[in-house]
Amino acid sequence: MSDGQFEKGEKQETRCRDPLFALLLYGNVGALIGVAAAYADEAFTDDTVSGYDYEGYLYAALICGGCALVFSALMMTLMMAIPQFLIKVSLVFMVGLTGFWMVIAFASNAIGIGIMGAIFFALMLCYAKAVWGRIPFATANLVTSGTAIKSNCGVTIFAYVFGALAFGWSALWTVAFLGVWEQTYDCEKVDGSEYSNCNTNYGYLFLLFLSFYFTHQVLQSCVH
Repeated sequence: MSDGQFEKGEKQETRCRDPLFALLLYGNVGALIGVAAAYADEAFTDDTVSGYDYEGYLYAALICGGCALVFSALMMTLMMAIPQFLIKVSLVFMVGLTGFWMVIAFASNAIGIGIMGAIFFALMLCYAKAVWGRIPFATANLVTSGTAIKSNCGVTIFAYVFGALAFGWSALWTVAFLGVWEQTYDCEKVDGSEYSNCNTNYGYLFLLFLSFYFTHQVLQSCVH
């Protein structure tokens, strides 16, 4: 500020502020692509060591990713249409859903599941009572955010682009995961029995899960 007047800030330099994590991300993505390319054939053959049909797992991942994109678009539309009621509707829906779970479980004579459902139903009731008074403030924030998005809907394109990237990453990761599982799957015969002791390399699987989580967190941070 100069002489009581605000001065326009300078344009910030375009540069990478976290080169170490950027290299880690690129190395992570490159390594996973290499793993998927090297071991994909191990999982998607007619004669696998484990005897599993891995195509179903890949289809499940693709379906889940596609449904996530569709539901994201639907929820965005719903949020823009009824921001004043969305939080209350969501809260009442969750309370009703846990109550429905409890009733169906007891009606099916599944006592253990019914008791669990009753516990979650009671917790949801307590939660709804605790936060109900704060809903007007949260609704005001949601309405303000919706108004800002309506005035510049172009920002939603970035969210969908990164959503598509997350979908592609999940599909690629699934292929790599199944390939590594099949490649490291090993069975030993014990006392002449057939495949009584089977294991895979859980250390590699842990690294794959870490890779999956890290990349998704980076994508989410980019959207934020």
